[in-house]
Amino acid sequence: MNNILIATDYSENAEKALQYAILLGKAYQAKIYIIHTYLPRFVEPGIYANAEIMQQSLNEQHDAYQAKLVPLANQVEEAGLVCEAILELNDVVSGVFDAIEKYDIDLLVMGRTGSGGFLNKLIGSNAAHITAKSKIPVLAIPHQVEKVAIEKILYATQLEFDENHILSQVFEIAHKLKAEVNLTKVNASFEPDIQSDKQFIDQINTAFVKENFVIDTITADSVTEGVFRAAATHQSDLIVLAAHHRNFLSQLIDPSKSKQVIISSHLPVLTFQC
Repeated sequence: MNNILIATDYSENAEKALQYAILLGKAYQAKIYIIHTYLPRFVEPGIYANAEIMQQSLNEQHDAYQAKLVPLANQVEEAGLVCEAILELNDVVSGVFDAIEKYDIDLLVMGRTGSGGFLNKLIGSNAAHITAKSKIPVLAIPHQVEKVAIEKILYATQLEFDENHILSQVFEIAHKLKAEVNLTKVNASFEPDIQSDKQFIDQINTAFVKENFVIDTITADSVTEGVFRAAATHQSDLIVLAAHHRNFLSQLIDPSKSKQVIISSHLPVLTFQC
C-alpha cells in the first residue's frame, strides 16, 4: 500500500477518517492524498453579476476551500508522512475516481456522514456506484467512532467464493498494526448456501497455516444482523467485507449486502472488490 486517498468535506467525521488514513499511512509509510471537491456557487439569485463578478466569486470559493486543506495536510506531515492536497472543481464521485486513477491510489478512506452533505451523498445514493465501480478497497468511517484504532479485525464471509487473495491483504494489515483477525461465516435466512463450507475452510487453513485465527459460524435473520452480532462477540473495531459484483451468481446473492452493512455499521467497514 503506497498511496492512500482521504476524501474530506471538512466535517468532524471527515477528521476521524483522516486519522484512520494517518494510522494506516504510518503502518505502510504510504503517501497521503487529501481531496475536496466542490461545485461553484455564484452570487445570490436576483443580483446582477457580470463575468468579472462571477470569476471573483469562483476565486474566493477556491481560496476558502484551499485554506481549509492546509491544516489537514499539516496534520499528516506532522505525523511524519508525505502529503498532497487536492482541490477539484468537480462533483464528488467523478473527482474521487479521477484522483484514484491519476495518483495510483491503493486505498480510499472516507467518513460515512458529513455535515456538508459531501460524503452523505457519496455513501448514500452513490454507495452502490462507488462500491461496484471502485477497483480499490474502500474504508468507510461512521460518525459513532470514538477511538481511532484497529486492534481486532472481523472478516465476515459466506464462504461462497475463493477470497484468499483478499484474506492475504487483511492479514498483512493485521501484521502491520499488530491486530488480531477473526473469521466468521454468516448463515442468513433466505441466503443461498451453494458451495461447501469445508472446501473453502480447508483452502483457508492451508493457505494461511502460519496465521493465528479461528473460523466460527453465526446464524442470523440477515447478513447485516449476523455481521454486527459477530463484531460484538469478538469486540471488533473493524469489519472487513468482500463485495462480489462480477457475475450473475453474485447478483442472485444480492449485491447490496455490503452497502447495507456500510450504511448501518457503528464500526469502520473496509470493503474489497472481488
